[in-house]
Amino acid sequence: MVESVQGLEDIKLMQAENRFLQQWNSYIRITGESGLRTRKLTQGLISWGMSVQSLVYAAVIMFGAPMVIEGSMTTGAVVAASMLGSRMIAPMANLCGVLARWQQVKAAKMGLDNIMQLPTETQHDDSLIHRDILHGHYLFENAQFRYHNDDQRIPLRLVRLEIMPGERIAILGRNGAGKSTLLQAMAGGLEMIQGDARLDNLSLSHIDMADLRRNIGFLSQNARLFFGTLRENLTLGAPHSLGLRAALGAPHANDEQIFDALEVSGGAVFVRRLAKGLDHPIMEGGNGLSGGQRQSLLLARMLLRSPNIVLLDEPSASLDEHTEREFIQRLHQWLGNRTLVVATHRR
Repeated sequence: MVESVQGLEDIKLMQAENRFLQQWNSYIRITGESGLRTRKLTQGLISWGMSVQSLVYAAVIMFGAPMVIEGSMTTGAVVAASMLGSRMIAPMANLCGVLARWQQVKAAKMGLDNIMQLPTETQHDDSLIHRDILHGHYLFENAQFRYHNDDQRIPLRLVRLEIMPGERIAILGRNGAGKSTLLQAMAGGLEMIQGDARLDNLSLSHIDMADLRRNIGFLSQNARLFFGTLRENLTLGAPHSLGLRAALGAPHANDEQIFDALEVSGGAVFVRRLAKGLDHPIMEGGNGLSGGQRQSLLLARMLLRSPNIVLLDEPSASLDEHTEREFIQRLHQWLGNRTLVVATHRR
């Protein structure tokens, strides 16, 4: 459902409406059949309980009426017996309804338990090392990484790779060579299963993830804009890296800092042309903006965090040659002593 809505334009252009309609109808049919079976079971148990309750009442009357006629029992006693019988059976009828819903409750509980048992990144761990500032001295030796525990494939192997603080490294290679995977590993996004991976002479897996993310600016190919204003998108996470402003609890970077970042990324010109400027509304995923405009905003958002380590994955893929050339020149001036690693297919 989510994919269909997000890719609605592509579905229409490829005239694939029938295929997705069939998938949706199949999903609705399976869900409807499952719900129908559940409702049948629920109603069957409830009806059975009510039937038993009615049978008990009828049995009391059937056996009590002749005894009243014979004079061995009073009418009040029969009425009292029927009421007591109904009250005695009523909990059983309710129990049938509870049993009917037990499977639903059990399935929901299992799903919630699985979610609650997942490890959290923010859980307290005394073994983690805190570093307010990381400079970008990477060292990988015989390191192997994978995306998650269940993945048997090893997407990245590094015999030896050392990056010194302040260096500017370009990673070149064909599609699927592992350039993006390497950047993810450097950002702490992959699980290391063998070897040694160090950042500033500290094991990468032992550094607190909050410290890593504060010091590393990683712009992946899948980065996206979110619904809101342009200012809200650009200042996402900015307080975490603005030093004194963050310490004072400032909620956002100021406009001057925002436009400084936009100047570097090449997005300042088109932002100034917008009628509402930084208050321009952004749709989900940045719909309504060109690929180059989205890329410029994403670059500015990363630069605004002022990280000490900059990891860029195809940062100029959507930029024209003129904008790309200006971005490279301005980025060179902005970097200073920061460490830069760029994955690209351009030379």
